Amino acid sequence: MSNSTPPGWYPVPGADGTAGHERWWDGTAWTSDVRPVQAGGGQIADAPTQVAWQSPDGKSAAPPPPSYGYGAPQQGQPGYGYPAQNPPAYGYPPAAYPPPSRPNRMKTGTAVGIGIAVLAVVGVVAAVALNSGGDGPSARPPVTTVTVTDTPSPTATTPAPTTTRPTSPQPTTPPHPAPVLKDTVADPQHAITVPVFDGWEANTSGSHSTVFLGTGQYTCPGGGNCIRGQFSVEKETISGSTARAAAEAAMPTYAAAIFTNIASHTDAGSSSTTVAGIAGYAVRWHIVTSDGSKGYILMAAVPAKGGGYVAFEGGVDDAAGAPDPSVLDQILKGIKQDTSAADGSTT
Repeated sequence: MSNSTPPGWYPVPGADGTAGHERWWDGTAWTSDVRPVQAGGGQIADAPTQVAWQSPDGKSAAPPPPSYGYGAPQQGQPGYGYPAQNPPAYGYPPAAYPPPSRPNRMKTGTAVGIGIAVLAVVGVVAAVALNSGGDGPSARPPVTTVTVTDTPSPTATTPAPTTTRPTSPQPTTPPHPAPVLKDTVADPQHAITVPVFDGWEANTSGSHSTVFLGTGQYTCPGGGNCIRGQFSVEKETISGSTARAAAEAAMPTYAAAIFTNIASHTDAGSSSTTVAGIAGYAVRWHIVTSDGSKGYILMAAVPAKGGGYVAFEGGVDDAAGAPDPSVLDQILKGIKQDTSAADGSTT
């Protein structure tokens, strides 16, 4: 029979000499399994040592088996007395035996490794933060903000609204007030009456006219008396194939008589007209003299009973203080037949 130490729990002495734990001997070597000392276990003096036991004769011999009472091996393990090939060295277990493994607890080496990795990550984050604060190439680019608005799309069937801007009224020259009829004057030669408006004066004793009207007397620039407007009925008839031809032929002579040095003229609305119910024609000019003076001239021709055409003529300055040129047509339209005339004729 071999006297090698059988497998079992053996005490492990603490720092004060008191056994605090037991360690498992598997019959050939110490394992890493430990446990608290079980009740009824042996004292630390009876524990096997790891120093080779010597017999009294000085020869090495196998250490005696541990005392009973340290606890039996687990079920299926051999009991005391079973041979073991390599007995353990009795005494204190090696100082660097590893502690039993415990679940859900990190080993020291693993914890230290993780701590170093965390420090490395913190260092990288700090370096990035320092680099991002400068103006160098690693500076963070500005964040671009895009604003999206919900704009409805126009439909092909809905026409775009149109806005009509109000137009400002164009300034217009206010019309001159209608002349106020002051009186009428008779023309016995032509059996007509001629209206005299307020501001106008009549003369029936002229050498060339049966009725002469004038307004706006002033001193001429070269001396003498001038007037702003005039109208007359001529004693002598004018000739022409038609009333229009007679009026157009007589206009230049009359225009030169009331405006000196006419440089140009333009038509101011020549047209057919009616005088005292008899159809005729009226030529109208707007003239400009060499000194820049301007004026309006009227020449109307109406058939006479004895042949030819009676001439009705007049003119006004185109200047401040002059009457409105429409007054010439107002006088022409205001001529009436004089039924009280001895001969009853009108022209």
